[in-house]
Amino acid sequence: MNPATGGRRTVVAILSQGDDDNLMVGRNGIFFDRKGRDYDATITRIVSNPISLRQAFWAPYKKLVRLVEQQIAKRATAAGADSHTQLARVAEGPTAGPARKEDKKIDVGTVAALGVAVGAISTALAYFLGLFKGIASWQFPLLAAALVLMISLPSVVLAFMQLRKRNLGPILDANGWAVNAKARITVPFGTSLTGIARLPPGATVEAGDRFAEKASVWPKVLLAVFLLWWLHAYLRDEGWIYRWTDGRWGRSPAEVARSAAGR
Repeated sequence: MNPATGGRRTVVAILSQGDDDNLMVGRNGIFFDRKGRDYDATITRIVSNPISLRQAFWAPYKKLVRLVEQQIAKRATAAGADSHTQLARVAEGPTAGPARKEDKKIDVGTVAALGVAVGAISTALAYFLGLFKGIASWQFPLLAAALVLMISLPSVVLAFMQLRKRNLGPILDANGWAVNAKARITVPFGTSLTGIARLPPGATVEAGDRFAEKASVWPKVLLAVFLLWWLHAYLRDEGWIYRWTDGRWGRSPAEVARSAAGR
């Protein structure tokens, strides 16, 4: 809506650069038309599509985090409602409660079913752990990286196919243009359509934030420790430390050969 004239417009805008993590229905913004008039804009609908391969790579994990947050919020809301109900009952004073129900006896069949379920879970867990038998310790991070790629690869492939099919023709046609040919939105074209906010010419900002939280050094320390551990595990399991120390440290070639044979 234009604050001066009160005119209203419905605009379809594309976001082809950056990410859409902070976009949500109901969020406010400012829209400028070609005549320089400003409008108080409000997001009414979002058609979610991958913007980049980087965003598609992390999309499965972001969805998992949002799902976990929603489940936690639902359980917290239900627990809060139950606590309020119990407090209201206490505030109303003692009342004649319902007749006490007889304690139900545990069914033997239920106990047997639980035993079978626990046994099946234990067997499956033992089989799963047996798959990692004989794998060197330095290979576990590589397995974790391969698992991450297996989860993210389908999303990245689908995003790559959708990005190659992006077409500006339907949007132009909806705005009154007559476009018969395909107006494909390539990566450079999409980058030019959505601009990242920059400071105006001559504007300056304070380099430091007085209220910024101090950056923790623990992530860097943990990363350095992990890299040192991985390098040490690789050199030890492959017999390099044994050769360099004349057999005083590390694993011997025979042990390395037996371990490779057991994989």
